[in-house]
Amino acid sequence: MASLALAIGVDRGFMAQYPNETSIRLDSRLPLNVTDNVADIEAHLRRELVEDNSRPRASPPLPPCQYNHFHWPLPVDVHRNIFDNIDDQDHLLIRGLATWLKSSMLYTHPSFGEEANYPLWISLDASLAIIFDALRAAGNANPSAVDAQNFVHDAFGENRSGLKYFEEFYEDRIMTMHPLNRFGTFVFAPLGHDDFYWLHNGLRDVYRFIILGEVIDPQANYDTDEL
Repeated sequence: MASLALAIGVDRGFMAQYPNETSIRLDSRLPLNVTDNVADIEAHLRRELVEDNSRPRASPPLPPCQYNHFHWPLPVDVHRNIFDNIDDQDHLLIRGLATWLKSSMLYTHPSFGEEANYPLWISLDASLAIIFDALRAAGNANPSAVDAQNFVHDAFGENRSGLKYFEEFYEDRIMTMHPLNRFGTFVFAPLGHDDFYWLHNGLRDVYRFIILGEVIDPQANYDTDEL
């Protein structure tokens, strides 16, 4: 699932996947670049999900979610490259990707706008730990959060800022997770919508680099034969 969402380019929004426990089989292979086919498949899936009775009684249904269709092609080659390079035995990587995906699931529901940041911060910590491992392997025995940010700057050809790793989100995290803190006490978490998007999409680029070992632009070449 992460290989699909990570393949989206910086200017293409983000893919909020919402897995369902139900298994549905499509009996025919239809090209998804035909609008009528997409509409037919959507109607079929919605009908099957509504009529499904296989869910255990103890498992409540997931909150309703409205899917939106991208009108840009998915960079299939990028997706496959990411998929092939995800090590499912790397538990730290899998935890980071899983919490990153869950953050977008929560963010599809306005009521959970604040809570969507919680798994995103876990994903942030996982990416920091992965980068620390890379720095240690390169000879830095005791890497710091500044070293980690420099690692990202260097990878993406940016000037070093002198900031700690994603430092601009640190105060938001403190004010949200600690209701009584040095910045004050707030009735609501002092978070903006752009905070979520910037961190979510920033981590998307970082994880894509971690997995592939190179910086790529998913939008550079679209595989228009497979959508």
